[in-house]
Amino acid sequence: VSSPAGHFASIPSLHFTSIDCSHPSHPSQHTVDYMIGKITPKQLGFALTSFVLGVWAFITVSAISGPAFEPIIAACSNPDYKGNMDEFVTQSGYHAYEPMVGLKLFELLVCITTQFIFELNQTFPAGVVTWGGLILVVQTVAVLCTIEAGRKGARGFIRYSILFGLLGQLFGISVVFPMLWVPAYILGRGNGPISKRRMHACIPLSLPAIGLTLAVFGVDTDSYAWKVCAGMLGGPVVPLVSGVLWTDVPPVSPNNETIQASVTSVKKLYRIAAIMSAVGYYILIYIVYGAYASEGGGGGFGTILGRLWLDIWTDANPSVAFMTIDTVVLYLGVLLLVAYQDTEKAFKAIVLTPLFGPAAASLVLAELEETRYEHQEETDNEDSKKKE
Repeated sequence: VSSPAGHFASIPSLHFTSIDCSHPSHPSQHTVDYMIGKITPKQLGFALTSFVLGVWAFITVSAISGPAFEPIIAACSNPDYKGNMDEFVTQSGYHAYEPMVGLKLFELLVCITTQFIFELNQTFPAGVVTWGGLILVVQTVAVLCTIEAGRKGARGFIRYSILFGLLGQLFGISVVFPMLWVPAYILGRGNGPISKRRMHACIPLSLPAIGLTLAVFGVDTDSYAWKVCAGMLGGPVVPLVSGVLWTDVPPVSPNNETIQASVTSVKKLYRIAAIMSAVGYYILIYIVYGAYASEGGGGGFGTILGRLWLDIWTDANPSVAFMTIDTVVLYLGVLLLVAYQDTEKAFKAIVLTPLFGPAAASLVLAELEETRYEHQEETDNEDSKKKE
């Protein structure tokens, strides 16, 4: 879902081009058009804006979390503690973690994120509010990424959900989504319907993050179950779940009936995600009100918001501040993606956000699914006229 370890790795370069392998020495005209340009100023503007947003997030979270997490990284990477958890806890003073859920390759990441999640758990209500807020936005992002990865004609980074998830854990999703995924979507999104298999898997794939979040904020932190859940939530397990769609392919020759069925299903998926996110949003409001209204000094709306802001930003510890940036930047990335398609819809999402929280983005994405095919039909008609 997200990770404080992002500033310790370098982001690999990704190329958003596709090659027609049917004629190796003569790429198709569609591929040539894509490779030589056909990028509009609008595409370039939105892609660059999103990329810059991701860069800003990377620099900012690195500055905030870097000094605080250096001793954690030193302890987690200390070979003297290898295979001896009791000594790790006693000597370092950090919380025990479960190395197995790191699948060996990501054991360091699991150690770091377990300490990160533990600090959030101990910082109430700011910790649960900021992490919970991120999970609400992730509901939209998870459905969006799963759908777009399965469309015919999709190119580049948006096709690789597992890679996106793993990079999100390593660098922070607020970095990877606006820096890599949104530009890739703008420059290489597909337009076809998705398979029934993907339709049925879409919502279930978003459930592990919700269940694990409930566990890490509800289970006793001294229990073995908590260690496992924290490690799974911050490690590679959640991203790897999307591997169930590894062999999925979009409909080869979709007809109008197939397309309409896909449109209906995608709209339904976004609306289900919106309901789930809205329920979570109201629960967080209840938690915030319960935590601050009972304190001295009154419980007015402005007062509660002021205290919340102090806890999640002004006086926040590094973990909470990290999550505040993660949540806000991730949602801005989604709004940028919506604005690229329809600025009025983006404005509508902003207006609805105070009422429904991040669920507003899912609602407008459901509306955009219809117009997406209308625009595609217009483009196809223009291309047909040019050929004639």
